[in-house]
Amino acid sequence: MRHETINPKYGTDEIKEIFVDGLQRDLSTEEETLLSGWTRTFDKTERATIINMMKELLNKHKRHD
Repeated sequence: MRHETINPKYGTDEIKEIFVDGLQRDLSTEEETLLSGWTRTFDKTERATIINMMKELLNKHKRHD
């Protein structure tokens, strides 16, 4: 199976948005740097899996609040 690569900026932006929504605050420069380094190596499938897992976790958290 061929792994598709994506522009790392788009993957980081999408994942960053989930963090910002869940935390209800902007990320610090240190947090953004950490997030960027973490997501830089994701291929399209990995990014989609992580995003879906994070959204599911966030939705479960919101239902309990």
